[in-house]
Amino acid sequence: MDTTAVIKRGSSSLLILFVVFAFVLCSLFLILYGAHVYTTIRDRVESDFDRRMSISYITNKLRASDVEGGVLLEEGGSSLILSAGQDDPSSLLIYIYFHNGSIMEYIIQDDDVFDPLDGETIMAADSFSIQPVPGGLRIHIVVGQEIISFTVSMRSDNYEN
Repeated sequence: MDTTAVIKRGSSSLLILFVVFAFVLCSLFLILYGAHVYTTIRDRVESDFDRRMSISYITNKLRASDVEGGVLLEEGGSSLILSAGQDDPSSLLIYIYFHNGSIMEYIIQDDDVFDPLDGETIMAADSFSIQPVPGGLRIHIVVGQEIISFTVSMRSDNYEN
């Protein structure tokens, strides 16, 4: 048997093995990179969903209290006190406020003492402010480097300070 034929056969087998190994490595890298991209997109979608839901929650709470005397701005526009209005027999108050890096909600009876530590977190934020504008309330929320600013249109134009 010719030794050059054996060497050619061995080197062609080695070349085929190298090509298969390179293909496997590229496939593995592509799968890992795709998983990373998917995780990044999923995290971003979840974060955006949480923010949209929190904004919708605050907006719906404001609109539910959109009656004469139902919305009270406090502390220079950093918190809200919402009620069902002056004609409602229930004495529940809803506080929406900023405390320790979160927008919080606290529901109490009218005669209870408000404690900001007992509230439930609506969303994490760096700042939260509300200002009355013609026809509604302008809400500013800062989360990281993103500024979320929106206006909630209100029928009653009476926001007590």
